[in-house]
Amino acid sequence: MEIKQGFIFPKPFWSTEINLNNKVLENECYQIKKNVPGVIKSNAGQNSYHSPNLINLKNSPEILKLIKEITSCVKVIHQQSKREDVKLTSFWININGSGGLNKPHTHSGHTYSGVFYIKVPSEMKEGNLLFLKDHNERFVQESMGNFKEGYRPRPTDLSKLPVKPVENLLMIFPSWLPHSVEPNDVEEERISLSFNFILLP
Repeated sequence: MEIKQGFIFPKPFWSTEINLNNKVLENECYQIKKNVPGVIKSNAGQNSYHSPNLINLKNSPEILKLIKEITSCVKVIHQQSKREDVKLTSFWININGSGGLNKPHTHSGHTYSGVFYIKVPSEMKEGNLLFLKDHNERFVQESMGNFKEGYRPRPTDLSKLPVKPVENLLMIFPSWLPHSVEPNDVEEERISLSFNFILLP
């Protein structure tokens, strides 16, 4: 008997590196935290700051440079295979101190979402970005059984896929892809900028 394996709906993501002045970006983020009250979205933990949407605020020069680079990357990705244009609708900063995390969520109503890492503590061992097979990732793992000893799981075998944060790393992914962020396991703060794009008609 021949058993054929196929895959249904593989999920894409894209990554690149953007090199700007991270120290200036960091200072600009702390100015936002100082002057703009935070909001509660997917963020949790008493040391977690999530800014509101910054798109309509007067933003600092280095953040505007970063947004321009991100927009360029998203347009290149989209227009490789699609006809429409895309538009940035929101961006915000996350400053996670010790224990700060983001619960599993999606960005419904958008097309592309992503994150750029401005500051990542060198001692941090956890705090990964987790891409989830679906919102029931624990059930997925339990229902599929345990791996054999010595078997090296492939990405298609896993209920979640961790991505280690690295300064200057830009991650872009479909907005409907469930994701979360593990707790920051050190005292030093981790800073990132996240965003959403939509299709233009």
